[in-house]
Amino acid sequence: MPLTEEEARVRDGAGEEYTAVLPPRTGTTFPVLVTPVWKTGVVAVTFLDDVGRKATEYTFMKKAEDRLFLTRVHLWTYPNDQPGLRLSDSASHETVHLREDGYVKRVVKNKVENVQETVEYDDVPVDANWEPIPSFGDYGSIARYERD
Repeated sequence: MPLTEEEARVRDGAGEEYTAVLPPRTGTTFPVLVTPVWKTGVVAVTFLDDVGRKATEYTFMKKAEDRLFLTRVHLWTYPNDQPGLRLSDSASHETVHLREDGYVKRVVKNKVENVQETVEYDDVPVDANWEPIPSFGDYGSIARYERD
């Protein structure tokens, strides 16, 4: 059930989960979803593909009183364009774990070929992964798909 703006503000102030629905990115048709859970210091930003399935998700963690850090990126690809496929129906799933010190671990699971590849990197520039904690409704910066 959709929340009113006032109900969402109350949840935001209490640190409780809610989802803000933002306009679609340029060239896409589905909205961007921003789900803050301030009690746990987590904000998830979800990007849907052209048929409305979860395709990319950014997870930000509160790392200071006024800053978030992009700690994880999930990417899903699907075997076809059938709407309504679940994450478990994806053909591949990639997870990128990022740390403030520049360490990055990338895990790609190809479910079709039943293969998993893990690659680790040191000294990756992560300055673009920091974001100021947004005020209620001001999610444009964390909802950017392109992250330098």
